[in-house]
Amino acid sequence: MKKIYRLFLVFIREAVWIAVAIACVYGGFRGYQYLGENREVVEIQPVERPVALVETIEVARFEQPLPVRSEGFVSPYRQVSVSAQSGGRISNLHPSVINLGTFSKGEVLVQLDDGSERALLNQTLANVEATQARLILVEAQLKRTEELQSRGFASQQALDQLLSQKAELTASLNSLIAAQESASIAVNSKKIVAPFSGAVLEKLQEVGSVVASGQSIAEIYTNNQMEVIIPVREAEAALIPGMFEDSTAKARVNVGFAGQTYQWNAHVSRVDPALDPRTRTLSVSIGLDNVGKPVLLNPNSPSFGTIPALINAFAKVQIDGIEQKNTYAIPSTAIRSDNQIWVFEATEDDLGTLLAVDARPTHFDGETTYVVVDNWPAGTRLILTSIAAPKPGMPLRDLTIKGTEMAAADLGE
Repeated sequence: MKKIYRLFLVFIREAVWIAVAIACVYGGFRGYQYLGENREVVEIQPVERPVALVETIEVARFEQPLPVRSEGFVSPYRQVSVSAQSGGRISNLHPSVINLGTFSKGEVLVQLDDGSERALLNQTLANVEATQARLILVEAQLKRTEELQSRGFASQQALDQLLSQKAELTASLNSLIAAQESASIAVNSKKIVAPFSGAVLEKLQEVGSVVASGQSIAEIYTNNQMEVIIPVREAEAALIPGMFEDSTAKARVNVGFAGQTYQWNAHVSRVDPALDPRTRTLSVSIGLDNVGKPVLLNPNSPSFGTIPALINAFAKVQIDGIEQKNTYAIPSTAIRSDNQIWVFEATEDDLGTLLAVDARPTHFDGETTYVVVDNWPAGTRLILTSIAAPKPGMPLRDLTIKGTEMAAADLGE
């Protein structure tokens, strides 16, 4: 009996749990039906994306020679160390050497003591004159002896003796003339003549100093011929007209001094035929025109007069390159991938669309790039702003035309 009672209790308990489970399932089903019947329908609405803001500039065609820029230092066309061929004591110096002034070609810059050399030259001259006198006498005697011998009044032996004396005197005279030339060279070696017109850069010796052969006495240079030697890359050398064919390309040289900038007109004077093995650049010499007449670029500033082209002054050089058609100067940051540029094509007011244009960069000049565009779209402006996910034809708003505050307010709305 107890066993039957326990089984009945188990049956009742299982039945209750089954009923609870059925009730939960039914309640959930009915709740889902209720929510489904009373749900709020959300209609699909288009999302209005904000128009991208861009900054633009107007670009005009570049119709000037491409600028090739470089830097270097001013140096003289010639700079020579003055020294004597032979040693000796300095007896005189040219005033330009003493005062570091200018001189003309052919002037004697340094005179060494030439007393002994000049005495030897005078002695040689005297010997030459004596030998010439003796030779004249022998020639006169020889002429008379030949006349007497033809008439039978002089012997052949006397004639031969005179011929022998003439030959000896002629040889002696030639030897003395050679000695005279040698003595004259020795005298001339005691003076140093200016090989060109210029100025003295530095005086190294004083009057009375004894110098050895080849010892430097002064440094001279061509003050009327100055140049700037600059490195030029291969790509830039191709832009200079007639680079290796006696180039006459014009240039300008700017030198800063004491807060002022002076400019000289210049030209390409010569080109080193070899590339630098380390930098792979060409060495180009820029000759200054009118060395003593530079142009002051900031004339409103206080001036202390015109300066010369100072040696070792740092100079900035700009060479006039070739002229290209359909060339435009744009900021280097405006060059996009695949050598394209973006332009703003206006539709109305400050609104427009993006247009991609093919460009061929030909010259990079720092922050500026010179590009060739065969057909620049008329009425467009160059886009400077970077755009995320750019696409030709996408709508844009020109921030430059409308203004920052108004564009930002419209974007907030």
